Amino acid sequence: MSNHEYSNKELKLTAAVYTQLKGVLEHVRSTGRLPEEIYNGGAHICSRLIIEKRGTNITLTPDEKMVLDAIVRERRLPGGSVILFNETE
Repeated sequence: MSNHEYSNKELKLTAAVYTQLKGVLEHVRSTGRLPEEIYNGGAHICSRLIIEKRGTNITLTPDEKMVLDAIVRERRLPGGSVILFNETE
């Protein structure tokens, strides 16, 4: 991961976005790991839509939780991340 200290909100939102990106969920389901690379084209739109619909402090679906568990376990974000500005935990 980068030098940015990710908040729980940011990691949960990133997991929700990754779950929507093509092939990520299927890869995590079949291997238990994140793909080596994640194409994140459109991720900024996806993150905006998630935040508009669900807010910034989301409750994860079971699929999103599985992806978050892989992120935390592997300590990497191969498709970038959601970074919230002007947010306090």
